[in-house]
Amino acid sequence: MRKILTRMAMWGMAVALVFGLAGCQKQDPLEPLTIQEIDINQLETKLEDKETFTLLVERDNCNFCAAMNTYIEQTRQEHPGRYNVYKLNTTDYELYRENEGDMTLVSSTDQGQKLLAIFPYFLYTPAIYKIEEGKPVNCGIGYDESRHTVSNWGVDSTIDWNVAKAVDLWEYLGASPDELDQLISQTTSE
Repeated sequence: MRKILTRMAMWGMAVALVFGLAGCQKQDPLEPLTIQEIDINQLETKLEDKETFTLLVERDNCNFCAAMNTYIEQTRQEHPGRYNVYKLNTTDYELYRENEGDMTLVSSTDQGQKLLAIFPYFLYTPAIYKIEEGKPVNCGIGYDESRHTVSNWGVDSTIDWNVAKAVDLWEYLGASPDELDQLISQTTSE
């Protein structure tokens, strides 16, 4: 009886390990992209747990966000097997520039202050952050509706639109941080 219980326990741990690792991988290669809404507290937990994921930050009344979301909905079936994306709506975060011309934002809400503590150079929506092991490592900012691209930028400074590289939205969503580096170097060399 003891051997049976030991084997069952080992089997259970093996199954849990497999499912736990699968949660960190790309989704089923035949399934379209999924977007799951989260709040700032759930985001903080994911960062504390050192998860790797893609985060889309947007707000209501953002024309670029609306255009991008329409394009995603229209084309998601054509792009199976992409990473799952989490979406954070910042509409109620009261984010604003303290002085005209400021290149950073401030907020009078706890949620907004938490967001800016994580992403101090967050300035425009939509912003698609690549998070690796709980750390923001890259950002795709804005959306060009005519080319279906985002502007690639790091997370350690405010975007310089004249230097940022345009990356296809679907390529950006599906790329790991390492793949994104390769994609950017290919774009730069062309």
